[in-house]
Amino acid sequence: MYAKFGSLEILSNYITDLSVGDILAVQALITNPLDWHHFYEKLSIIKKGDKTDFTIVTDEGDRLIGLGAIEEVEKWSNQGQFGFKIKIRIRKQKSLTDRRIKLRQLSKPSEQKAAAINTF
Repeated sequence: MYAKFGSLEILSNYITDLSVGDILAVQALITNPLDWHHFYEKLSIIKKGDKTDFTIVTDEGDRLIGLGAIEEVEKWSNQGQFGFKIKIRIRKQKSLTDRRIKLRQLSKPSEQKAAAINTF
């Protein structure tokens, strides 16, 4: 899994929950205080209502890109562990997986034509 919102990148070892629907929600858990300091600086800039672009890669390898507005940003700390949750209301979304499938379907007829030409 991977998530990117504007300049904030979240790698799979931090992501604990990812849900995509009308609202995109990403929850992360950080155990290293130095990493938390990095995330805290980036999260402090993000405000409710800000527009942001996003890129998501799921466990299955599906890629989503799009635009949305920040709905909510939560930050917390609990006994040396730090975490945050970002919710984004999706305005525009495009699946790159769909694009790959379409490109494969378009390339198949041309491959067939090339194979037919090579047989003569």
